[in-house]
Amino acid sequence: MVAVVLSITLGVVTTALYFVKRNMQAAIATEGFERISAIAEAVDQKFLSRRTLLQTFGDSVEAHHLANSAVLQDFIIQHKSLKDAFANVAFVDLNGDLVAGLGGALQPGKINIKDREYFQQTVARKAGVISQPYRNRLNGMAQVAMTEPVLDTHGDVLYVISGAINLSEHNFLGELANVKFGKSGYMFITNTEGVVIDDPDKSRILQRADAKGGRNPAADLAMTGFEGAIEAKDRTGLQGLYAFKRISQTNWVLGCIYPRDEAFAQIEQIERYTWAGALLLTVLVGGLAFLVMRSQLAPLTRLHEHMQVSRTVSSYLPMTELPPENEIGDLSRTFDSLMLERQTAQERLKASERFLRDVTDNLPAVVAYFDRDQRCLFGNKAGLAMRRRTQADIGTMTMKESLPDAVYEQLVPQVAKVLAGTPTRCEGTYDRNGKEGFFECHLVPDIRDGGQTVGYYVMTFDITRQKVAERERAAGEARIRTITDNLPALVSHVDASLRYTFVNAHVRVLHENAELVGRLMADVRGLEDFRMIEPYVQRVLAGESVTFEKTGYSTRGTSQNWYQSHYIPDTDAEGVVRGFYAMTFDVTERKRAEIRSVESEQRLRGLTDNVPALLTELDRDERVVFCNGRYESWLGIPPASIINRPIREAVGEAHYEMRKPLLARAFAGEVVSFEQTAKLLVGERTLQTTYLPQRNAAGEVVGLYVLANDVSDLKQKQMQLDTLAREDALTGLPNRRSFEERVREALARTRRSGVPICLMFLDIDYFKSINDSLGHAAGDAVLKEFGRRLKESVRETDMAARYAGDEFVILLEDIAGAHEAQQVADKVLAAMRPAFVLSNRSLQVTTSIGIALSEEDDEDFASLMATADSALYAAKKDGRNRFMMAASRSVTRHDSAWPRKESLAR
Repeated sequence: MVAVVLSITLGVVTTALYFVKRNMQAAIATEGFERISAIAEAVDQKFLSRRTLLQTFGDSVEAHHLANSAVLQDFIIQHKSLKDAFANVAFVDLNGDLVAGLGGALQPGKINIKDREYFQQTVARKAGVISQPYRNRLNGMAQVAMTEPVLDTHGDVLYVISGAINLSEHNFLGELANVKFGKSGYMFITNTEGVVIDDPDKSRILQRADAKGGRNPAADLAMTGFEGAIEAKDRTGLQGLYAFKRISQTNWVLGCIYPRDEAFAQIEQIERYTWAGALLLTVLVGGLAFLVMRSQLAPLTRLHEHMQVSRTVSSYLPMTELPPENEIGDLSRTFDSLMLERQTAQERLKASERFLRDVTDNLPAVVAYFDRDQRCLFGNKAGLAMRRRTQADIGTMTMKESLPDAVYEQLVPQVAKVLAGTPTRCEGTYDRNGKEGFFECHLVPDIRDGGQTVGYYVMTFDITRQKVAERERAAGEARIRTITDNLPALVSHVDASLRYTFVNAHVRVLHENAELVGRLMADVRGLEDFRMIEPYVQRVLAGESVTFEKTGYSTRGTSQNWYQSHYIPDTDAEGVVRGFYAMTFDVTERKRAEIRSVESEQRLRGLTDNVPALLTELDRDERVVFCNGRYESWLGIPPASIINRPIREAVGEAHYEMRKPLLARAFAGEVVSFEQTAKLLVGERTLQTTYLPQRNAAGEVVGLYVLANDVSDLKQKQMQLDTLAREDALTGLPNRRSFEERVREALARTRRSGVPICLMFLDIDYFKSINDSLGHAAGDAVLKEFGRRLKESVRETDMAARYAGDEFVILLEDIAGAHEAQQVADKVLAAMRPAFVLSNRSLQVTTSIGIALSEEDDEDFASLMATADSALYAAKKDGRNRFMMAASRSVTRHDSAWPRKESLAR
């Protein structure tokens, strides 16, 4: 009855709850996906609105033609509304330097983002991008950046506007960040690479989703493109309902989790009430049956309780209550009788086992018994300890489980023999704490009546010491003999009476294989040679280890060779010297190499010390391995004082920090060359320094060669040549080349600023007549004085130059208009009115001037010069000693009228 009622109730309840939970799960999943889709759309709109804001701001910058960083800073400060949408908005030039920003003007080079992928993509595509998440180098905050390019009039990228969004700040998602899914459900954002963009735990931002261990199969599926709802466990094992939606503006995936326990809390409450009702019904029906059966089975219950108690006590006591005269009573009496007999047998068995175990546990061997199935029925302490087993494991483990695998494999053939009824013995090896050990195993069959083998006894002894001793004794003498005979040395042993007790093959060969053992050292070596080594022999017999070098035997024809000998005392346990060991090496080649090395080093030192440059060698740890004598003559630093010292200490901390990046490039394998100004003992000089990587045979950089040449004289000559190439030798004014370079630069500036420049073309009136009548010396004097007055007539910011012969030119920048150019021309004419005083006479000199103003953006130097030349021609044609303004290029070309202003000398 209990089973029937319980089965029906469980069936009905389970079916109903299944359909209710399935429908509720579908409804919750649909609602979660719809909510996360709406949030994803809102995030897309936020990105679109910010992009529109940046594009509008970029268009404003292009419209105003803002090219100066100071102007950009003022302009961006005027748009403080950008702060509502971004943590910071900054201008970045093409070098990656932040030149202006909402946070204030930046020092050039302080922040550089040229290596950022979003910056490179914006410049390459000439279009804005949304970056991958990154960490701000200045404040360490997790951010993404939205960019827009600022293009110049030619469509090239001039600046990149970068708007930073802090991922950890509330204004990134706004009110969307407060959206909850139930009480503990939450929303999170990752990208398709698995990097966390937003999470309630802000410490996870910019970490991988699986950074703290564990994986989320639902998140992994969403990163591959899945959109929708799914049920899964997160990395902590929390079961929940997930919904995912991709953001169209970037590779972000929005996700939410609604914990399953919370989602189904209501239905689980209903489920608990349902189960409680079913159980209550079952208890009522079952309880009635239980009461009836309990009254009938009370005697059997008491017998059962007595049995349970009897299993836990060491000594059995019969039941005190007399059993009834029925089947249960007979069962009780039989149980008492059997338990008393069992107790007597167990006491005898325990006594026997205790004696056997005491004996076997104290044997220095492994003792065990196994049945035919190789199941262990007995094992002493040593046997159980092999695999850290206990008495509780006896009867449950096999022979294979009780032994190391390597040992069992060696005993498999022996087990087959003993199960066939044949006693056997074998030896084997085992792992003895990482070293090879040896064992001897005896297996004896247990043969019962009828000749059947029902098991076998095993006794195993550790014979490692015996085996090792046998091997060592067998191999000791041969090993010593082989080693000493193959050593590249003369090896011998001499006792306290100075007689040889052992010599190796090299000693025997040296003495033509004569028998040396038992002979005195003095007799073998000769009296002369023995007297040379006798002091060392006395020291070693006194207990001192001695090492010395000497030439070879004069009696053996080896006096030209060098030998290094080591005498080591042979002492007994009480410290008494009973002889000594002698080992002698032929070091002739080493000695000769040392002599050659010293001579070579002396030659190299003499050569490098006289090279007119600083020579240095550094090892991989930046320590000075070598430096030449120029360090002392140029810097006053003795070379010995910096050898084996780090270069940081040798040159000083400040100098080292400046050269540290260059050293890093050189150690990376690059040849680095640069110039520097250094204060030497002879004064300030210019040094050209080169870092040359030193490579080993494998091509790895193991050090550096540093070469510093004095190029001061060469630099000075280069400067003199450059000055001569840009200056007129007679007048000291800039020459034609210098002037043309300056005009082209000015034209580039005027195209950017829109402010015109003025070019004046002058020549000296009747200069050919002066040259022809007074001579070239007078002509040169006039040119020099004319150049001096011309230079004093213009501003320092303007440029006066000799163009060719008696032709001169003036460049005026940042002028207000034609009237200002005319004022300068008047000033030049006035400067020339005073007489030119020559060596033997005075002379009246005048000039004619042609003036041209730049007007068009595409105007070049050639066209501007041609216009000024035409104006000069007009001034000369009109009577000389005057200036003429060139007509505006907007006037029709064939109009010959010249709007002019004349100034005549009076």
